[in-house]
This record gives sequence, C-alpha cells and structure tokens, in this order.
Amino acid sequence: MDTSNCFDVVVVGSGAAGLSAALVASVSGARVLVLEKASVIGGTTAMSGGCIWVPNHHHQAALSVADSQEAALDYIRAVSPEGWHNQEESLWVAFVTNARKMLKFVEEHSPTRFIPNREPDPYAEENGGLAFGRNVSAAPLRPSILKSWRHRIRQPAIKVDLNYEEIFDNPFIANPKKWGLVYAPKLLWRKFTGLRTRGNALVIGLFKGCLDAGVEVWSEAKVKSLTMDADRINGVIVECQGKDMEVAVSSGVILASGGFEWNKEMMARYFPGPVEWTASPRTNTGDGQRMAFEVGAHLDRMDQALIMGTSPVYYDDEIQGLPASDYFLPHAIIVNKLGKRFVNEKQMNIGLAFAERDQKTRKPINLPAWRIYDAQYAAKYPHMLPKAQIPNNRFQAETLEELAKIINVKATGLVSTVARFNSFVRAGKDEDFGRGDGIWDTKRGGDPSNMPNPTLGTLERPPFMAMPFHASFLGTKGGPRTNERAQVLRPNGKPIEGLYAAGNVMANSFGSKGVGAGTTLGPCLTWGYIAGCDASKHFISGRLTK
Repeated sequence: MDTSNCFDVVVVGSGAAGLSAALVASVSGARVLVLEKASVIGGTTAMSGGCIWVPNHHHQAALSVADSQEAALDYIRAVSPEGWHNQEESLWVAFVTNARKMLKFVEEHSPTRFIPNREPDPYAEENGGLAFGRNVSAAPLRPSILKSWRHRIRQPAIKVDLNYEEIFDNPFIANPKKWGLVYAPKLLWRKFTGLRTRGNALVIGLFKGCLDAGVEVWSEAKVKSLTMDADRINGVIVECQGKDMEVAVSSGVILASGGFEWNKEMMARYFPGPVEWTASPRTNTGDGQRMAFEVGAHLDRMDQALIMGTSPVYYDDEIQGLPASDYFLPHAIIVNKLGKRFVNEKQMNIGLAFAERDQKTRKPINLPAWRIYDAQYAAKYPHMLPKAQIPNNRFQAETLEELAKIINVKATGLVSTVARFNSFVRAGKDEDFGRGDGIWDTKRGGDPSNMPNPTLGTLERPPFMAMPFHASFLGTKGGPRTNERAQVLRPNGKPIEGLYAAGNVMANSFGSKGVGAGTTLGPCLTWGYIAGCDASKHFISGRLTK
C-alpha cells in the first residue's frame, strides 16, 4: 500500500459542502486534498437549481430588505418541527452566525458572485419570516476558466441556460414563450460564450477558487475507510487508479460525500416502501455515513430527506427524477389511491405529506399518488404536460370515472374531490388545505394571468389526464451527529477528534422540512465553511506549536 501522501486536511466529496470546506482550509494555509468518487466534479450541487438560503446577507441592502440574526432564528424556531429546538438550537445559531460570513468569503476568494432574488420564505407570515430577500444564486460562469478541468464538471439532468432568479422572479414557468423572447439576448450570449448557470455555476466558481488556492483534487478516488491513531482520525484509505493507498492527515478529515439515497439496503431500512426517480448522482451511496459509524459516530436524523415532486428524465441513459413545477399551476391537483387530496399542492415542503408513514408498517400512507389535469391545463401549459415517450407516465380519458379506472384510483373519491375543489376555486378559497392563501402560494411559481388567484383553477373540461407522483428523493438528510464546530460526535456527545461532517452526509439540523427554497445548499455551504475553519485552526495551532 502506498503511504507517501500526507495532507493537513482531506475533504471527501466535491459538492457545495466539500468545495466550501476545501476553499476556506486552503486559504488559511493548509495543504488540502479533495477526493471525489465520481469521474466528474460537483456532486448533487452541480445538478441543482442553485438556490441558496442565507439569512442576513450583505446583498439584502440592494433589495432594501431589513433582516437580522435574531429575526432569522425566530423564523427557524417558529417553523421547525416541535421539539427540535431542544437538540438543534446551537446548530441553528452556528448556521445563522456563519452563513453571511461564508457568502462574503466565497465572493472574496473565488470568481463566484451571488445574485439575490425575490423568492419568499415558504412560511413568510410566521414570526421572523420575510416576503423576499434571503435567497441568492451564483451568477453564470464559463467552465473554460477551469482549464484542464473544464470538461469535468457534472452535467445537470437537463440543460437550462437561465439562472434561478430569472426563472422564479418572473412567471417563466407559466409562459416560457413570452419570457423566452425577453431573455433571448441573454440566452444567445450564454450559448455563444458557453456560460453555465444555476448549480453548475456555483460549482465552477467554488472549484476555480479551490484550484487557485492550491487545493489538490483527485477524481475517481473512492474513500473506503478512515484510519485512527488512538482516538484521533489520522488518515483515509482510498482506492485510486486501481490500487489502495493510505493518505495521512495531520489536522482533519471532512466528510462531505452526500446522502445515501442510492444505497438500497440503507433506503430499505430508513425509508421502507417504493423509491423511484431519485434526483441525485448515483455515487450517493452513504459512504460517509458508513465510515463515520465504523469509527464510533452517532448517526442521527436518518429518517429525514428532501422529497418532492419530480418528472422523469433520461440521465446517464437511465430514468431519473427532475424537480417539477407542473403541479404549482392552476387546473391541477394531487390525489392518493382513494382519489382524495391530502396536501396543499403549492406548498414548498410537499414532500412531508408523501413521507407520512403508517406507524405500524412504516409504509407511506399517501402513495401511490397521482397528478390530475384537465384540458384547460393542457391548453395553457402544454410544455408542462407529462412526456408521453416515458413509459407509464401519462394517462388520459374523457371522464374522471374512466381515468380513475385506468390508474386504479377510487372513482367516487376522485369525482367528489374534483367537484369539491372546483367549488373552492369558484369561491376563491381552498377550505381544505389553504392552497393560494399565503405569500409563497401567490408570489412563487404560479400564473399571474390566472385571476383572481395565480394557483387556483377548476378541473372540468375533458379530456382529463393523470401522471404518477412517486416518492422522489433529491437527497437524504441523515448521518453523523455534529456539534456547532461541525465535529462528528460519539453517542456520548464527545467529538471524534479530527473528523468533521458537512452537507447531506451529516444529521441535518433542519431535517426534511426546509425553511426556505435554498435550505439544502445554504447549510451545505455554511457547514463546509465551518468545518474548514475549524480544521484550519487545528492546522495553524499544530504548526505554531512545532
């Protein structure tokens, strides 16, 4: 086994959390190695929409937004699951305190420039919530700035040349033809110059900052285990170029390897039931969770995940999920096998309803589920209809009774549900689930030309259509429990010296219920920053005492 490699900090994973950690550690003077299992860089981040939730950040002044650390914490406490503050309060404080620092640091030490958008907090009416101002995304960048790495950035599931704010600050989803013309000059320029947007832009900027700071990166490098000296992590065993080698670490290993949604055994244990259309890289197989557990870490929040509506697309020649917005629009509802609605289709955390499980069997209560549309939807939003070329993805009938029979849904339930929903639409208020009531519902992703409510519309004109709504995982959110310094903890609450975790590999302090559209990437970047800072302190301290 080759034992000649030695670094101050080793980072496992090259998504937002890993690159953020590597950047801050390297800028601090540490010799840093990033190990990426895939042949491409960027992980789930590169496939994402690129929205980042960062409270109290320095770009809010440009939007005339007044925010504070106290307001953000009030909001987090107000909307988080009951009782979570007992365990997560110190992590919430650490996140809010460091998120704004992280954003400034990334801009100062990489070509990344962040653009604020006008997306609301999903619970803006709650104490501390904002009608807009806490989300940003990375400005477009060219992969050519990465030189020899320019062709090694993970591709998104579909190529989108618009940035996050350009899609969601305007009703692009409802009327892409109109807004496509508005954006035509930008789109042509980006195509001509090769500019990438959204998650790809974020990865390119972070990665360029890392390379400029001297970070060494190995791709196709699978970390197999952690090594220890007494009670401290002192290295990793990595399989690279067909052989195992030991990499020694003087300061710390930072796990940033993502979730375990592609690990069949772990998913069966923590999320029993069908799982389809997973929307992340197939390399997310729980390596970090497994290795942390092997050295004594306490795994927590393993039943938490980001679950939402997706549409199937071909990615790497296989069907995979793509986050969808079709059910945000008027003339569409979601029903279960009884033909009943069970959720406000417009809410951000729609996955919580799909994650509800029977207490005895642990099986999902509301799956299988179906999106239901009518001819009004098809006429207004033909671009959002399910793709017929995907097998078993689109069903159609002239009556709701016929449609129910085709998709094996209770016909009387579907007919009565649609009639009830139509009555709510005509009255202007969804009495069952409050769809269309709040700031999020009316200001984000609807159709403002559909008056008086941008998300409410009847389903009454045949033909009627259905698309399956599967349990679609964008990422699991459980893993080793960490403290406010991102140190991995043992079951007794004491840290495993030299081991850190950041991003979806850690026990996420927000869990399945996001407090904003960017509460995956915001915490990923911030916990990477915290981990990199703390590992750097140990590196600097060690150097000074020698």
